[in-house]
Amino acid sequence: MNVMSNRRFQVCSVLCVVTLCAVNSLPAQSQHLDRVKIEVDPQTLVSRISPEFIGFGYESSAVAQSNYFTATNLRLVQLYRNLTPHGLIRIGGCASDNTQYVPEGTPVARDFRQVSVINHEDLVKLGEFARATGWKVMWGLNLGHGTEQQAVPEAQAVAAALGSQLQSFQVGNEVENLPNIKHNYALYHALYLDYKTGIRAVLPNAPFSGPDTTGDWTFLTNFVHDEAGDMKLLTHHYYCSDAHDPKASIDKMLTHDARFEARLNALDQLCRSNNIEGYRINEVNSFSGGGKPGVSDTFASALWVLDYMFMLASAGCEGVNIETDINHLDWVSHYSPIIHDAGMKCSARPEYYGMLAFAMAGKGHLLKLTLDKSDINLSAYATKDEQGGLWITVVNKDFHRDAAVEALIPEGYVRAEAFRLQAPSLESKDQVTFAGQEVAVDGQWTPNSPDKVNVEGGFVRLAVPHASAVVLRFRN
Repeated sequence: MNVMSNRRFQVCSVLCVVTLCAVNSLPAQSQHLDRVKIEVDPQTLVSRISPEFIGFGYESSAVAQSNYFTATNLRLVQLYRNLTPHGLIRIGGCASDNTQYVPEGTPVARDFRQVSVINHEDLVKLGEFARATGWKVMWGLNLGHGTEQQAVPEAQAVAAALGSQLQSFQVGNEVENLPNIKHNYALYHALYLDYKTGIRAVLPNAPFSGPDTTGDWTFLTNFVHDEAGDMKLLTHHYYCSDAHDPKASIDKMLTHDARFEARLNALDQLCRSNNIEGYRINEVNSFSGGGKPGVSDTFASALWVLDYMFMLASAGCEGVNIETDINHLDWVSHYSPIIHDAGMKCSARPEYYGMLAFAMAGKGHLLKLTLDKSDINLSAYATKDEQGGLWITVVNKDFHRDAAVEALIPEGYVRAEAFRLQAPSLESKDQVTFAGQEVAVDGQWTPNSPDKVNVEGGFVRLAVPHASAVVLRFRN
């Protein structure tokens, strides 16, 4: 896994006097001023960030959409490449357990209760799309209503279409909840072995990941016990809660989930103890069931995803697949960071901008960071890229309290500049920018020149208003 020690960030409380330069001054309507002090230890590595950390997740039925996954969908290709040239697409979801591969069939995308159909041409176009973006693909096979005899030719076709862009296969989605499994691990594993054996008979080097669960720890640990020596990644899902939960709100979304953080640490330990390459949260977004309108599609989701991705990285996670596009109910989710119209013209929602911010700073290694603050809802992360560049990302998720941040400049660095993630409010659905720019109609995004940051006495001082984030880059 190549995961370093010292995983936990140290948090204590202190007050410091801060001087703010004009370009970084707080808004006149500020209700509260919280002073925050950050100190980075560039020599202590917390964890490595995988080059394929960033990813999107799709229902299998999405592949049946005409002119979506194709190299000629230039807007979508560009939206991917804005983030990284080496991401991971996960194809699966509830619809995967009722999707059939019919080589010469007519493509049909339906909800998870009906049969969706993918044909040979769909897979060829997906392969062309993967090569155009540089992203690899994790492919889910139908366990809920499929058989090993059906999975084998599908796997062959997927492997032929994707070539080196195939990352791994999975067998079933949220397998513990499948009606034909009913939390019976022994039954699941027997079926899994049937699929794997059949596929390996024709694709001897086919890689597998799994078990693709929502949180059944018994399934996870049993699967690791049985398959640790023959698996690519351990996989798991996460949502803050269900969209129909009365408590599904912006406040809920932006509240730290300590229970899931504990699960991340347990997953990391499970992988390290069993010499597994790593674990991946391969299906995640704000609220399951397609997200909640007025919550999952607002600027708050950009702050949530930025903070969430850094939290995963700090816990040694190998990557994340943010759910997007049509969901298991056959409509484009409220939480989708990328949406499309009837003509498959794609555009970015607020959540995408949080991913852009992570893409800028979430590279190389996370560093040990000491954060001294009050109880303001704010987090901070430090990274060092492969070229030696040092970054600090500050995410202020507080509804009302603005932060006056003071960061000690690490030895060897003398200048700093800031890229801001902001919008008119947490509820904003448009006018969202990162580094002063919106994503253009054609999918292009070009950041403005960064803000110069006040440097005085070995410290960087700047304001991070409530409901915003900033990415700091330090230069020598």
